[in-house]
Amino acid sequence: MSDLIAPCPTDQGATRRVMIVGGGYAGTTLAVTLGKALKRRPRDGVEVILVERNPCQQALSELDLVAVGPEAPEFCELWLPAALKKLPVRTCFNRVKHMDPLQRTVTLEGGHVTDYWRLVVCTGAVPSVPPVPGLSEHALTMWSVEDAQELQRRVNGQLKLAARMPSADQRRDALSITVCGGGATGVEIVGTIGQLLPKRAAEIGLDASDLRITLVEGRDAILFDLPEAQRTIALRRLRKLGVEVVTGSMIARVSHDHVTLADGRNVPASVLVWAGGAKADPHAAGWGFEIDPTGRIVTNPDLKTAGFDDVYALGDVAGFHDPKTQRIVPMLAQFAIKQGAQAAKNILAEIDGTPTHAWLPHQLGEFVSIGPSWGVGWAGGVRLSGVAAILMKRLTYVLYWWRVGGFKLAFARGREMLSMQR
Repeated sequence: MSDLIAPCPTDQGATRRVMIVGGGYAGTTLAVTLGKALKRRPRDGVEVILVERNPCQQALSELDLVAVGPEAPEFCELWLPAALKKLPVRTCFNRVKHMDPLQRTVTLEGGHVTDYWRLVVCTGAVPSVPPVPGLSEHALTMWSVEDAQELQRRVNGQLKLAARMPSADQRRDALSITVCGGGATGVEIVGTIGQLLPKRAAEIGLDASDLRITLVEGRDAILFDLPEAQRTIALRRLRKLGVEVVTGSMIARVSHDHVTLADGRNVPASVLVWAGGAKADPHAAGWGFEIDPTGRIVTNPDLKTAGFDDVYALGDVAGFHDPKTQRIVPMLAQFAIKQGAQAAKNILAEIDGTPTHAWLPHQLGEFVSIGPSWGVGWAGGVRLSGVAAILMKRLTYVLYWWRVGGFKLAFARGREMLSMQR
């Protein structure tokens, strides 16, 4: 994407400016919901501005399909200008340089300073990469379509290299694909590689035996957030795809062609992907908000930040304490979307002079894909695996696209995703 700094025009007559910083699931849901409400019933003096660096929203949990899938993965994207075109929401494609909740201002790249009536911080998360020697130098993270396309390029390069190798050992060394991190992201990436890469290899005359695909997880089990029975099913599926699963030892160091674990084992890795988790946007710690031990902004039950009644924090950057579980709400798209919807209700209530309401988190389910046509997970107490699970996972994104982009977008993206069921 271009690094050109976009201007941020504002309505000088606005007396209640709502600034939404971040166009991920929470920010986009909030902007669209507010925009629709204000279009139905305009309020005097109200202005909504969405500040986001990238005009193209990317579905991070579908990046596995990009890494070993099509070269033009439009199904992974939502163009914010199209979603907001007919709504009374201004877009400003720029970076936030600083926030000052005491002065109630936001400073953008280029020095433009804008004041606000309500500020909503939805700046998301970044990959959490520990200071393991060699890790940042040799591993790819998986946080954007561009990251997934880079993995695709590296895998394609190793396929071409292996095709020239005379011995099976040399081919396996060239095609040693290792994914570190046994959570949803790591399992989805390695599962798709395990299902699709043998087909790609066969197209150039290689055998499945020429591939060495490994998943490394430091804990004793993969997919720790799923029920044990579902974890067992997922492990069985990965092994069926030819994936070797290594658990119970953390990474100690990384070189250009292998990973060394804390217990001394070496795992070959001509291509290495780090999928070991995420952390809240680190810039949030410098903006004057109360930060919890994990780096997330502390929020109140109504999603406002602790200490600032005119600032909301949503999504991955927000540390919302679930009163039922007594835990911080995990970084999941479904929670970000629900927070965006609740924040819209609360901001509209404040505009109309009525009380805000607490957000009550409720997890509807969780699904993980293991290859484009297979999944595992649960919804409403029902455990699913196989095609039913993958269809449920895809459906959640189709419903989101319908919510923010309408039927036409949802239908097009859903059709593209179904074409990947192979």
